[in-house]
Amino acid sequence: MENTFNALYKEYGCKNQYQSYLALEYIFNDVGDTNSWIRKIKLIQEGVFGIKGEFSTLPPDGLIYSGQLFLKVIYAAVHLQEIPPVPKSELQWTHLICPWNERIAKRNQHEGLIQMLEYCPKHLSFSEILDPSAFIRDFFSVGTLREWVFRWNQLREYAFYQFSMMDGDEGAYLFDFDYLFKLTEATYLIYTRHAQALAKNSVPKNPIFQR
Repeated sequence: MENTFNALYKEYGCKNQYQSYLALEYIFNDVGDTNSWIRKIKLIQEGVFGIKGEFSTLPPDGLIYSGQLFLKVIYAAVHLQEIPPVPKSELQWTHLICPWNERIAKRNQHEGLIQMLEYCPKHLSFSEILDPSAFIRDFFSVGTLREWVFRWNQLREYAFYQFSMMDGDEGAYLFDFDYLFKLTEATYLIYTRHAQALAKNSVPKNPIFQR
């Protein structure tokens, strides 16, 4: 797996918040929703843990490509550490689900609420849902951007080994994947709260959450 940081930054990096939003628009709108990305990460996790099941039936190039694309999420997150939180009293569906995901969820009016719940975060705590930037700051306090890029590429490589990478260090791997699940949801939440403005090409470089 390629791990040259400068080359990866040139291809997947973002110079400011606006570029981060554009990258996340591509990731969560054009490629797949949070559920599909969480599943992709879980497949990598299962491969690392030696559980090959569904992983072994997928085309390797497809999984490799998805893993490379996920680098966009990590690079974009660097610029999303200072987004204001949502006050608890003002939390709404629009703070949890992108407009297009909400429309998809509401197609079946009788099951709309249940379908909408499918798009809600399942790994973040309630406080992290209100303030996903706080988690992102925690994410980059655990490891630098360079370290997380290296770690993600390392995990992707381990997933293709014929044996498990577990050697009494399961806790560290579980921690890393838990943080990657949370990062996916945190970046999605921040993105969805600016999706309407982004569609109008009006997200400022230093956005202030509009309530």
